[in-house]
Amino acid sequence: MVVQCACAFQNTDPARKQCSLAVKMSGSATVAQRRHIGLQQLEAIAATTHGFLGPNKRPKFIQDEDSRDAVLVSSCSRLLERIELDGSIGQLLHETVQAQQKIFHSGTGTLVFLAGVWSRVALECLNRGITVLDIKTAMRKGLEVCLKVCKQSAVSVEELKEHKPTSAFKSEIQETKLQNMDVKLSQNLKLTLKHSRHFNSHDAQTENTQTALNDVTRIAQAVSHGCDSSMRLVLKACKLQPKNAQNMDIQKLVTCLIPSLSEEKSHVLHGFVTLLSVEQASVVRHLQAQALNIALVNGDLCDKYRHVGFNRLGNVVHITDCADMPSVSLEERWMEDVLRKLHEFSIDVVLVSGMANLKLKDRVFGANVLVIEGVKTSILKEFSICTGAVLVSYITQIDESCVGRGVTLGPWRDFSENDLIMVSIVTAGTSLVTAVICSSVPAKLQSLEDQFWSCAYRLHQALADGKVLRGAGAIELLCIQQLHQSKQTEMENPHEGVVLELMAEAWMDYVSTLMLNSGSVGSKAEAWTAIAHQMRLHINGEAVAQGVDGISVYDNVTVKSEAWRRALDLVFLVLQSDTEIITGVSEGENVYRELMYL
Repeated sequence: MVVQCACAFQNTDPARKQCSLAVKMSGSATVAQRRHIGLQQLEAIAATTHGFLGPNKRPKFIQDEDSRDAVLVSSCSRLLERIELDGSIGQLLHETVQAQQKIFHSGTGTLVFLAGVWSRVALECLNRGITVLDIKTAMRKGLEVCLKVCKQSAVSVEELKEHKPTSAFKSEIQETKLQNMDVKLSQNLKLTLKHSRHFNSHDAQTENTQTALNDVTRIAQAVSHGCDSSMRLVLKACKLQPKNAQNMDIQKLVTCLIPSLSEEKSHVLHGFVTLLSVEQASVVRHLQAQALNIALVNGDLCDKYRHVGFNRLGNVVHITDCADMPSVSLEERWMEDVLRKLHEFSIDVVLVSGMANLKLKDRVFGANVLVIEGVKTSILKEFSICTGAVLVSYITQIDESCVGRGVTLGPWRDFSENDLIMVSIVTAGTSLVTAVICSSVPAKLQSLEDQFWSCAYRLHQALADGKVLRGAGAIELLCIQQLHQSKQTEMENPHEGVVLELMAEAWMDYVSTLMLNSGSVGSKAEAWTAIAHQMRLHINGEAVAQGVDGISVYDNVTVKSEAWRRALDLVFLVLQSDTEIITGVSEGENVYRELMYL
């Protein structure tokens, strides 16, 4: 597997264009044959992801050496998904990153970077003769010092609401104000309601909603991390969820990827929007502008599907007279039962969380029934609430009480050149919103979708936490400062000062990489000089800068702290595993050459 930086997608200086990279992801080609090889492998793998740290990410092409196919990735989670991770260290790192990504959809770059530099800290401590127990104790104390800095430095989101929006987000607030004016003008035309207390209450409620949306816009700007276009999509989706103006419902957001339009065509629509095959266009045309019935299937729509936990009965023998059996297969009889159920209860749309039987799909097209596969469970639950439909594991279970009503198909668009059509499924009272993400470069679609979800989750987490942290390296600079102060206090462990000093250097590596990737410095050496200058200013009584660039960037408190904890836990796991699996080692012996690893 070959990993190459995709320099063609951004403007970089000549020095940074020399970023062609080919590594064996097991790390065996870049690690020394020494003790604790797991830490060295973790550091080697993490080093390949440094280009993903910061707002100006350097995408990489992952090329399969057998098929010669290539995939563009711009995040740690996507990189680890695509490369071959044969070793246990790579698998552990991948699982840790996926756990972070599944919950927060951000922070993976920080997690992987810290796992790498903290592995280097542990290795250096081992080389200096510090025991594993002392290393773990001191590094855990260093992390607690940094988490305390986060707790003390957190900024309330109320303070962000006073910030002036940048030009990228002024249009969003202006649009909200114009919508508010339109609402007031339309209400003033109703002269008979001019003095009604109910009218005044509705007007005040509308004004409060618009104010809340303005506040969310300012918070969104602070946590956009340079992804302005994706964050604007998130804000538009938030406006379509008026009931959740104070905090968007992340579970009711959906994405739909369109590979044939330019990125400027990206937009949001109310309801569930999905792509269907051109063959289904006739069904959509037939069902459009009608009140439809819907069925929801939580599982695969096929005759052999069995729900999770299903156990076949043992010691059961089926005895039949084969001569009297009709020449119809079990699959055919199952399809006949399904078609009879669909016709009996006038079902027009079937949403399925899994896959559908191909033969059945062909049969239902002729009956003008729309079957949509791969629908998320959260979407099924939303349609269940809004339409009264009951989720079933098998469509043959459906009866009158399981059918939902009041579904309509929205306007659809034909993408015949890609053999696709786009259609929206809407029902009254739903808060489902779909972000339609477009790009004329199909390889970028996944990265744009990841950007959207990262922005959505950052905004959601900021509103849920009620506080944020100053970004652009500001908190990490404070961590360096506090670690330097902590090592000057009395310590029970004589090696603690050494460990804390090495952790401070790891943070300096993090901030310097962030500065380099953001383009504020030309080299790591220049970045380290700037950081050292900041530390000297602090010693002289001046405050540490709010960020490496002095810009108003903010991070999520929970996301950052969890990424730090996961990174250190991973390093400790690898450190302890390396220690336990090394066999035949005695104190004072030269055992660096021939070690047995299990």
